[in-house]
Amino acid sequence: MSEQKKALVALSPIGIFSFSENQDLVYFKLFEKDPKQAFEQFEKGVSSEFLDHLKGYDVESNNLSNKFMRDHLRQLALDLTFAKNEEEFNRFISEFSLIFSKKRMKFSFSKDKFVVQANNALEDLLRITNLMAERLKEWFGMHYPECKLSMKELTTHVATFGSRENFPEFIESVGLEISKEDEEVIKSYAESIERVNEEKKKLEKYIRDSMRELAPNTSTLIDELLLAKLLAAAGSLEKLARMSSSSIQLIGAEKALFRHLRKQGKSPKFGLIFMSSWIQNVPDEEKGKVARVLSAKLMQSIRIDFYSGRDESTRLKKELEQDLRKISG
Repeated sequence: MSEQKKALVALSPIGIFSFSENQDLVYFKLFEKDPKQAFEQFEKGVSSEFLDHLKGYDVESNNLSNKFMRDHLRQLALDLTFAKNEEEFNRFISEFSLIFSKKRMKFSFSKDKFVVQANNALEDLLRITNLMAERLKEWFGMHYPECKLSMKELTTHVATFGSRENFPEFIESVGLEISKEDEEVIKSYAESIERVNEEKKKLEKYIRDSMRELAPNTSTLIDELLLAKLLAAAGSLEKLARMSSSSIQLIGAEKALFRHLRKQGKSPKFGLIFMSSWIQNVPDEEKGKVARVLSAKLMQSIRIDFYSGRDESTRLKKELEQDLRKISG
């Protein structure tokens, strides 16, 4: 049985194109030559009608097809008479890019504000659940002081079973006896912690999804929740995109930096990015170097996300891994 041929699909300002693995043109559909109309068609993406012409092919859309499209866009526009000459093509691309940038910035300015608020709400929920869990542990500990369950396990057990006598592992205790009314109140309290935890999970998912949409390149380099913290600390995606790598490296370490400037402490090596797995998983003596490399790559990826929206995720992550390998030798 012969292997199915591949068709690499790429979306561009002038139309939708499909290439073979040998980069031969398989099928294409040009957009309108008016930049506004072209952008409207561009936003709709690859249509099912277009894909119908590729039956029999294994259709893919990846960095290879997108890179080939970028490299040959100008020549394709001229060869297919989308533009009569270089000047006309330059004018079209300039107007299209302006429309694209305005649209993307409008989206960024609204979406990033929601993510900042969601991050702040998540921080509130974390504080609330920690306080509530501590209270539950102290409260239930009077009834069952021998209990060795973790905070999370204890909350689940109390919400499910109520009094200590209902715990599957319970044998005996020197703790205080509780009435049925006491049990109902403390069980209801544990259930409320469980509900808050469920809301926390929903918020975390919303933030992760939003960051992947808002900053897809950067989201492949660091955890989306950490990226949201950096965004919230900066105030907006635009402000974050304008920061230098050293500023990104020290977000969250402002107090330590001020102490250093007053000659009351050492210069900090990192702020919030310390929580990144890239830094956590290296020896202490390498953490500072890794932080510098990581913040430099974050600066690059954030600017691509904010100003152009190109998919450079594979390249950026590969370069980061190569740079970090040089540090470890």
